Amino acid sequence: MKLFTYGDSWTEGVGGNIEDEYTTDSPEQRTIIRQKYCWPKHLSDLLECEVKNNGVGAFSNNAIFNSICYQLKNEIVTQDDFVVIMWSSSLRDELPFFPNETSFHIWGKRYTSKQHLLKYILDGFNGDNSKYNRAEKNFRDYYISNLFNDTYYDIVNQNYILHLQFMFKELGIRYLFCDAFDVMINKNIYELVDKTHLIDGDRYWGYRNKTMANLLIDTNRKDVWEDNTNWKNTTAGKHPSSNGYKLIANELYKFINEGNLLVYNKSKNSHLL
Repeated sequence: MKLFTYGDSWTEGVGGNIEDEYTTDSPEQRTIIRQKYCWPKHLSDLLECEVKNNGVGAFSNNAIFNSICYQLKNEIVTQDDFVVIMWSSSLRDELPFFPNETSFHIWGKRYTSKQHLLKYILDGFNGDNSKYNRAEKNFRDYYISNLFNDTYYDIVNQNYILHLQFMFKELGIRYLFCDAFDVMINKNIYELVDKTHLIDGDRYWGYRNKTMANLLIDTNRKDVWEDNTNWKNTTAGKHPSSNGYKLIANELYKFINEGNLLVYNKSKNSHLL
């Protein structure tokens, strides 16, 4: 068995050992360092298997989804393997109803203050038409103030999960979902778009209720965070330490064993083929 993991910086292992990370400016070397302390490494040790960590810092859920689909399509992941997906923030996904060259996304529900708006959202639009630039920035402010809600993300997230769940079952691949620091499936989804009854919560750690950030926050320990300080609601970009990643790995290992998730699934012959 080989463990395949997917996610963002929380899966790559950012923050596991900051001192070691700062010894190099090479992104490739930093990735190697991070993967020594990440939860996939700790989990593979517990499972006594090889690991392929596909976590990439700043990855959106769309990027995570596509990376998994690519590896499934090319038979990089097979029935002999076990897959763990730690979803990122939904708000990292770029919005299809915005011009795609602007790379506009909303980063974190907590960060809609004017300061955040100016620094991360309204900054950096560099078209030749200054009047258009200003109008586009004003619309982003207007969008957040008047149009933004969770319904779009509810639809997208359900489809990410249900697509992969279907493919894993069709291909007979064992898997597990979890959330890093934002809950993928809200508790109050609009009734007309709610398809959550189709999601297998037995293969989803903390389903609709808890993230890995919550797991670490509940310990009330400072040493589980990269900066050795407690989590605060206004904190952006905070990562676990090696201790935090070990706790995450231990929790996933417990969930895998209690749910018998390593039992092989039989692949299905699709009636469509």
